Amino acid sequence: MAAVKKQRDLPVTIYRILLYLSRMRSEDHDSRRLVRIERATGIDRKELRDHLQRLTEVGLIERIDEGSVGRGGHQLVHWDISPMGRSWRSDIGRFIQLAQRAEYYPESFFYLPSDAI
Repeated sequence: MAAVKKQRDLPVTIYRILLYLSRMRSEDHDSRRLVRIERATGIDRKELRDHLQRLTEVGLIERIDEGSVGRGGHQLVHWDISPMGRSWRSDIGRFIQLAQRAEYYPESFFYLPSDAI
């Protein structure tokens, strides 16, 4: 098997964000806030903010302002996956499965860190 980098690459990072938001669509807004996404995906908050902004700009996710302020004085926002984001999540997932079959990725790359493998 090819040596696996310790840091995830971009397709896996994007897939994990889209997968988490897709799974949490029916949950309350708290589950789709920055801190919860960070914990579930294992992506550093600073890096995650950049990814969320870029994914919002290209239309894969939607940023929803809740109209209230948190304890630290910041705006409370959450994110939802868009229909286009669901389509891309599926496509990226197929790419990752192909890379697993070719032994570029280990099996664990397909799951969220919060999943019990």
